[in-house]
Amino acid sequence: MQGRRDRRRAWSAPSEVEAGTGVARQLRAAEELLAGRVAAPDFAREWLAGRRQALAGGERVREKFERILYDVFYVLDDDYVIDPALRGPGDLTDQQLTDRVRDAVERLRALERHR
Repeated sequence: MQGRRDRRRAWSAPSEVEAGTGVARQLRAAEELLAGRVAAPDFAREWLAGRRQALAGGERVREKFERILYDVFYVLDDDYVIDPALRGPGDLTDQQLTDRVRDAVERLRALERHR
């Protein structure tokens, strides 16, 4: 019962996110990308898997947190092609994706300071 109640709570900052959740998986994937421990295509696959897990688990985040996660989602969905062989001239490069994720992570860190 306690776990169920916790899942219904909306997290407002990364430090509140429970380990093992889809949102935690997304945050970890972003940190791994920025640390250079995973390639951009692997980050994209892992981040999207975390999103599916979060949606399936009914995980919730507050509006500012959600907006930042959506920004990453839309970059992956609209602007980035995971397979480099299929990328067109208007698609983001791996470095451009990393830069966008860096910006999102910085905004997520700012949520901690403004709580």
